[in-house]
Amino acid sequence: MISKIKSTKAAILFKQGKPLLIKRIELPEKLLYGQILIKNFYSGVCGSQLGEIDGVKGKDRYLPHLLGHEAVGMVVEVGPGVKKVKKNDNVLLHWMPGTGISSKGPQFKLKNKIINSGPITTFSEYSIISENRLSKINENLKKKKEILLLGCTTSTAIGATQKLANFKKGQTSAVSGCGAIGLTIIKTLKYFGAKNIVAIDIDNKKLNLAKKFGANVIINSRNKNFLNVIKNKFANKIDQFFECTGNVDVISRGFESLNQSGNEILIGVPHFNKKARFYTLDINLGKNLVGCKGGNFLPEKDIFNYLQVMNNKKFNAKSLITNEIELDDINDVFSDMRKQKVIGKCIINLTQG
Repeated sequence: MISKIKSTKAAILFKQGKPLLIKRIELPEKLLYGQILIKNFYSGVCGSQLGEIDGVKGKDRYLPHLLGHEAVGMVVEVGPGVKKVKKNDNVLLHWMPGTGISSKGPQFKLKNKIINSGPITTFSEYSIISENRLSKINENLKKKKEILLLGCTTSTAIGATQKLANFKKGQTSAVSGCGAIGLTIIKTLKYFGAKNIVAIDIDNKKLNLAKKFGANVIINSRNKNFLNVIKNKFANKIDQFFECTGNVDVISRGFESLNQSGNEILIGVPHFNKKARFYTLDINLGKNLVGCKGGNFLPEKDIFNYLQVMNNKKFNAKSLITNEIELDDINDVFSDMRKQKVIGKCIINLTQG
């Protein structure tokens, strides 16, 4: 067996639309080329995992499988070929690939059943991670658990504003969907000097937190047409629209809210059979639709600069974490997410496993 670790507790997706099963699964007998065994400390819970469970992107060909794509932990053992980290290194696990080996996904066992896993999964006490999906961090990651957000949440938000949106200090931006990503984008826009930040959501608790984090125009789109509010309040419309809901109607109206050189950044994922609508002449005349894949995060290039932002008291990354749970409670969190009851970022405490 790998090291002295023979098994791990993990949350497993067996069937789309059904709760995850919490089981103890067997680790492979050995690590393959480029694989690294990690003891997870904390994992983030993202809307993308809820999308996996609910089948937002369509049929899942890899069931049953593990989930999760951002975490912090410690190296337990390295497989053949690994040079990037060594035993006992503290590491950030990130879903966007960096340097190092792109290893084959591991396979775990539950009795005689194969449990699949990709190059990174984090809803477990221990994970087997591809070398290119982790980076060494010289911090105490049990104490600075907010650094796990750099695995997806803050790296996406900072990259979306600084790399994709062509954001400039003094501009006006809107954010639709004030969940973990949306709230982090609001924090990032405030940090980098936005003149106006419009927060759009259907939940007043999320909007109150958005206001606390820097939004100065608050729109509950359950009660008001956000497009009309933006047109009435800003004669020149807005410079950026960050779309985090995946709602195709919001995507379409968000594009209308832009000025003629504005950028709509598409972060939320619509259901696979839903389609947004645009007047394409606007694109010809200068508006832009920009897809966001992890904010174009380049771990080796970006981690140092992004950590400086996160560690700045003005940014206050720790305030993004509003819920901390045990792995056994994961299904309750997804149920609450569907009901819009999770305000901010939820993380899983895996330090005791």
